[in-house]
Amino acid sequence: MGKKKSVVLMTLLTIVIVVLCAITAFPSFTIPFTNGIKKWNPAVMQFDLGMDIGGEYLDSHVGGGYYAYYYPDGVVPANEYVEEDNDHDHDHGEEYGYEAHGGLYLSKDPDKRIYLEDGSKNPDFQEDFDAAVKAISARYAAKGYEDYRISIVDDYAIRVELPASQASDGFSGAESASQAITMFAATGELSLQQDGTTISELTDKDKDYTINDIIKSVKVKTEYEVSYLEIKFTALGKTVLDNYVTAASTDSSTAGTLSLALGGEAIISITSDIVSGKTVKYYTANQADKQYTQTLCILLNSALENGGHDVEFTVSEVRTFAPVYAKNALYFVFGGLLAVILVLIIAAIVKMGRFGVVNAYSTLSYVIVTALCYAFISGGVFPVTMGTVLVFLMGLVLVNVSSYQVYAAIKAEAMLGKTVESSVKSGYKKTLWGFIDTHAVLLLGSLALLIGVGGLFTVAVQAIIAVITSAFMCLLWGRAINFTFLSASKDKYKYFKFVREDDDDE
Repeated sequence: MGKKKSVVLMTLLTIVIVVLCAITAFPSFTIPFTNGIKKWNPAVMQFDLGMDIGGEYLDSHVGGGYYAYYYPDGVVPANEYVEEDNDHDHDHGEEYGYEAHGGLYLSKDPDKRIYLEDGSKNPDFQEDFDAAVKAISARYAAKGYEDYRISIVDDYAIRVELPASQASDGFSGAESASQAITMFAATGELSLQQDGTTISELTDKDKDYTINDIIKSVKVKTEYEVSYLEIKFTALGKTVLDNYVTAASTDSSTAGTLSLALGGEAIISITSDIVSGKTVKYYTANQADKQYTQTLCILLNSALENGGHDVEFTVSEVRTFAPVYAKNALYFVFGGLLAVILVLIIAAIVKMGRFGVVNAYSTLSYVIVTALCYAFISGGVFPVTMGTVLVFLMGLVLVNVSSYQVYAAIKAEAMLGKTVESSVKSGYKKTLWGFIDTHAVLLLGSLALLIGVGGLFTVAVQAIIAVITSAFMCLLWGRAINFTFLSASKDKYKYFKFVREDDDDE
């Protein structure tokens, strides 16, 4: 390539890089004298934040999250247990008393099932509690939260943490979190009731029917942008529905109320007008809130799959939380990343001369492509967490290490007396398969993590983006930039910061 063409391409490339850097990360500011756009927000400000970054930033983005505790019946948190309060003690079983256990108090009343009559711990309660925890965790995983935590506190309570960025249609993050937290705490048995009494098919011990013999499936469907539950019944269930519809058409006053109940509490009322053969189309009160419909569907399917659990939970107040660095968390993260990028760029230029400038272009290109992908490809789907930061740094370091390996290979070839052009070709050729192997292994590892759920799946997707971008920079883009820059350079040795050695031996 001629020198003039190289200079033109270098100039255009520099302009494009600068513009994209501004689009990606130029600090936000209020635009004066405008009636339309009020504020400039770069791509990095479009990220949804995970719970571990946290803090409020800009006008509407919120990190951190919401948390609540699930307490089984008979378990009281220490801050709510007052030993001197006779009414409180009586309410919780004054005859047997309570025993302190970490930050909790456990009822010794055998009816609560935590302790046996002899005062020893009840292994059956622990088994039921563990099964309930497993079912509740599966509900949150099915909900699709990419960042959430379910943890056991002092052996007998559950702490649930949800990200603040997960808001549902028409609801704020707090309302959406409260909605899911409250509904997913239900662990009772699912049943079909008429006028508050479980239908005879489910109480006839001779036939031993279960709710799975009545209901076949529960799915979320959408019609004209309105979501509803499609509940399909079995042949036995259809018989129940037909009897109800017939009775309702004859005399609605004597047909009673048909409902699905969880733990004895009706959650879905079935009227004759929503019954069509074996199918019930149930619309929630807030039909526009698809998230609520999905949450209800997950709850019903969980009850169908796991049955009821002999542990009832009381849900604490839903509260907010954020890391100690709270509001400035995002700026701390971005500041740290900016410092790392600058150190890598400056160190490369000092060490490798103008080839270090090529590395700088590759580094900035990696930052731009990865940040834009995180913002607009996975934005709103995959929140940015500390795991995101780590996989981003992995790709960033990989780009810079690969550039140094190429430089070292080129230098080794030049020291053998080869021309710079020949050394460059040999250097790239000798490092090619090493780069391919490294990126192939990392890509396969990232793909393997896709089997995970929640935060692990999120990190896997973001790692795939980082690895593919790094591979493009190392194998193609970096070489193209170097070819353009080298073509415009007069002194090829100075370009690579090589030192000529003159041989004075006569």
